[in-house]
Amino acid sequence: MSTLIIRGTMGSTVNLNSPIVKFNLTADEETHQVHGSVEITLGNPGDKPYKGNVTGTLYATGFKQFVKVISLNGYIPSNNPITPIEFGFNANMGLEADGDGVGGFNFKGEHYEELPITYKVMEL
Repeated sequence: MSTLIIRGTMGSTVNLNSPIVKFNLTADEETHQVHGSVEITLGNPGDKPYKGNVTGTLYATGFKQFVKVISLNGYIPSNNPITPIEFGFNANMGLEADGDGVGGFNFKGEHYEELPITYKVMEL
C-alpha cells in the first residue's frame, strides 16, 4: 500500500455561478485516512473563497464505475476576519479510474449534489 496525493475540483468550472470545491488531499490507503485542504467558492466569482482543512476516509470500491470513494469533514473559517466563526463542511466523492467522478457537499446550510469531479493522483 502507498500514500496518495489527490488534487482536483468538484463543480462546473465552465459555469462561473456554480459552486466549486478545489481539494488537495493526502490519503493513506492502508489506514484509509485522508487529510488535506479545500477551497470553496459558492457561485459568485467576485467573492473571496473559503479555505480550510479537512479530514476523512478513502475506500476502494467495486460499485459501478467508481474505483474509490472519499468522505471529507471539517470546519471552515469565515472568509471575513471580522466574523471569527467556522462553518461545518462535509463532502462525498465517487472517483472513476479515468480522472473523473461525481460528488456533493454541504456548506453554510446549502446542499449541492451530482457535481462533476476532475482529479489527478500521484503515488508516493
